[in-house]
Amino acid sequence: MGEAVLVIDDEKGMRWALEKALQGEGYRVITADNGYDGISALDASSDVSLVLLDYKMPLIDGLETLVKIKQHHPNIPVIFMTAFSSMPTALEALKRGAVGYITKPFQLGDLKAAVKKAIDQAMFIN
Repeated sequence: MGEAVLVIDDEKGMRWALEKALQGEGYRVITADNGYDGISALDASSDVSLVLLDYKMPLIDGLETLVKIKQHHPNIPVIFMTAFSSMPTALEALKRGAVGYITKPFQLGDLKAAVKKAIDQAMFIN
């Protein structure tokens, strides 16, 4: 398996679909169903290349999770996912350090391209 991608999303079906799609592209996938578990998974793994982060989650939302990720792992790219195509939320995520965002529902091809681009750019920069 290649690069590791951490998927943080409270929807079981979304985690499953993303895991299958990304594994099909050769990625190793780690999943978490909330922001706290996602941060713990990230802290425990030294080889995560990218985080896919949902916005609307219980306990701690995606924006708060993003801030915590960036405090401890500033070089790991984060793609923000939101079912709410609200520009202010997406722009806030970019301000807080996300490398991009994708609006649910999305085409898997678009997501795969965004993941590859973010990982390639991070490898080039780091």
